[in-house]
Amino acid sequence: MFTHQHLARNIRALLPAICLCAAANTVAACTNKNDQQNSPTLARNARASAQPLDSAAVRTAQSVVRHFLDASREGSATHDSLAALTQCGDGSGESYFPTTLLAGYSLLPFDMHGDTVVARAAVVTVAEQDVDRRSSRFIARQRVREDVLEWDVIPTEDAKHWVVCNGLRFGYYGADSLTTWRPDGASYATARNLVDSIVRARGN
Repeated sequence: MFTHQHLARNIRALLPAICLCAAANTVAACTNKNDQQNSPTLARNARASAQPLDSAAVRTAQSVVRHFLDASREGSATHDSLAALTQCGDGSGESYFPTTLLAGYSLLPFDMHGDTVVARAAVVTVAEQDVDRRSSRFIARQRVREDVLEWDVIPTEDAKHWVVCNGLRFGYYGADSLTTWRPDGASYATARNLVDSIVRARGN
């Protein structure tokens, strides 16, 4: 016969398990609540710890990179200013092969690493030139290509003077008489005409 005494004994036996379940549910509920509270807190902390861009430094870097790219465009009237813009201790602005002929560009968002501004631009080039290892000549290929490139824009000891370093440089080196052009019919003159055509089309 099932008596009140049996019921009491069963309840007493179940009490530890009931308490454990209640405790576990309480901990889980508290943990979930804390997670919900911590998620936005962590996001706020991450946003607060993000280093804001130095707007003055970025504006300076944008101006320097524009001058650098304008001077690098094939046939530019400001080509002689490249030496001062690229005095990075790695050849005073000299190009390294392979090199390309720049026709146009569009600046992209910049970033900062310490006091260095990382500059980005989408550039359009119309030819590339390299050393022909089989002879003491150059080889060039005319084509139109768009790439996204990066440079480091670094302040010098003169706070007003920044230089463009650690990135691709542009230019045509070597006379046509020492350069084999591809495809047939291409030459420095046809590449220059292509530069002018792209400049007119882009407006820059």
